[in-house]
Amino acid sequence: MRITTIFIVVAVLFSGCLEFDQPYKVLAPGIWRVQMPLIPYIAPQERRDAALSTAQELTEGKLPFLLEVFNPTEDSIYIEIINGKERIPITDIQYGRNPETARDTLRINFPIYDTYIVADIDGNKMDGFWHVRSKKNYKIPFSARYGKNYRFTTLKKQPVMDISGRWPTIFSAGDDEYQAIGVFQQDGNHLAGTFMTETGDYRFLDGTIQADKIYLSTFDGSHAFLFEGKINPQDTTITGSFRSGTHYQTTWQAKKDDSIALQDPEKLVHAKDLSTPVNFTMPTPDGRQISLDDPTLAGKPTILQLMGTWCPNCRDEGYFLADYFKKHPDLSINVLGLAFEKYDAVNRNMAVIQKYKEVLKIPYDIVYAGKPKKEHILSIFPQLDNFMAYPTLIFLDKDRKIIKIHTGFNGPATPEYAHFKKEFEKNIEELTQKN
Repeated sequence: MRITTIFIVVAVLFSGCLEFDQPYKVLAPGIWRVQMPLIPYIAPQERRDAALSTAQELTEGKLPFLLEVFNPTEDSIYIEIINGKERIPITDIQYGRNPETARDTLRINFPIYDTYIVADIDGNKMDGFWHVRSKKNYKIPFSARYGKNYRFTTLKKQPVMDISGRWPTIFSAGDDEYQAIGVFQQDGNHLAGTFMTETGDYRFLDGTIQADKIYLSTFDGSHAFLFEGKINPQDTTITGSFRSGTHYQTTWQAKKDDSIALQDPEKLVHAKDLSTPVNFTMPTPDGRQISLDDPTLAGKPTILQLMGTWCPNCRDEGYFLADYFKKHPDLSINVLGLAFEKYDAVNRNMAVIQKYKEVLKIPYDIVYAGKPKKEHILSIFPQLDNFMAYPTLIFLDKDRKIIKIHTGFNGPATPEYAHFKKEFEKNIEELTQKN
C-alpha cells in the first residue's frame, strides 16, 4: 500500500559544516534505480548451463530494484522500496558527512532484520554497501541512480508465450532439492509473481519477460533474490537460476500445470499427544516471565506464533495477526509470540524482539524462546510429531491442549492468502465456541 504521510527528520551523523551538491538538503525526491551485484560476472561462454547463458547477459548477476524518495520538507526524508504492488516504507534513516570520502552519506536502517545500507551521495548517484549484521563480514555493493524508472530493462521483445498461471518447480543445488509452485502474472513484457512452498513464499517478485527469457527480483532489507529463466514454449517448461544474496545459488526447472496446489498447511505437522497441556515459562524483553499458567492467560484459548524476527514470512504473518486482533479487541483469546533468535547474546536478541514489536505495533506479548533449532522446539513442544517452518501457528483450547497446527505462511503476494484469512476466521470461531 502506498504510504504518503510517514516521514522523519533525518539525523546528522557527523559534526561540522555540510555542503550539498544537489538542491535538496537530503536527497533528490523521485524514483531511484538500484543495482546490487550478487556474484561476479561470468562470461556466457563460461557458464555451465548453456540454457541460461543469454539470460545472464541482461543482468550480469546484478539484482535490480526501485526505490522512491520523498522530501516532505527540504530537510526531511522517507523512502519506499518498490517490489511490484508492494511498497515498503523506510523511516529509520540517518544523514550526514562521511569523513573518509568528504561526501554526504545516507544510512538506511532495517531494524527488524538488523541490516542497513550506507551509501555516499554524489549528485544523482549513491554508492555504498548493504550490510547484514547477523552474518560475519557480509556486505553487498549498493549502487543507485536517480531518474531511472525501469527495473530490468526498457526493451520490449515479443514474448514467446504468456506464462501466466501455475508452474510446479524443482529447485536443485547439488544433492539439495525442494519443490515449489511458481505463480506468475504477465501483462505484455511486465512479469510479476512469486514462488510458493509448503513453508512460505518468496514474497513479491517483479520483473520482465523478453522473448524467451524471464527476470524477477525482490529486495526487502532481508531478502535479496534474483531469478532468471529461459522458456521452452514447445514443452511449456522453464529452466532457470536463483541467487539469494552472495551466499546461495541454485537452479530451477518448472513445467506449467494450473491444477497444481500446495498441501493443506494444517496437515503437515500433527500433535501426537492431544492430552498433555502445553506449558512453558519464558522471558519478555521488558524483564517479565510469562507462563501459560499465569492467571491472566489461564482459562482462555491461546494462539502461539512460533517465529523469528529475521523471517520475512513471519513479519507478514505478524502484520496480519496484529491487524486482526486490533480490529477484534474483545475476543477472549490469548495471543503470544515465541521468538527463536540467532544471536548468541541474550540481550541482543531481546533488543531485536523489542524493536520488532514496536515497528510492527504488535498488541500482544512476544517472549524470547531460544535458538531456532528443531530439536529445541520439539523439547518445548513434545506433543508435536515434527516441526517444519517459521512461522507456525499452534492453536490451544482453554485447557492448553493442542487442537490445530498451521505450518508456514503464504502471504499477500500469493493466491493462498485469501484462503488463509478464511481458514483463520473459522479457527477463531472454533476457539471461541470451545471457550
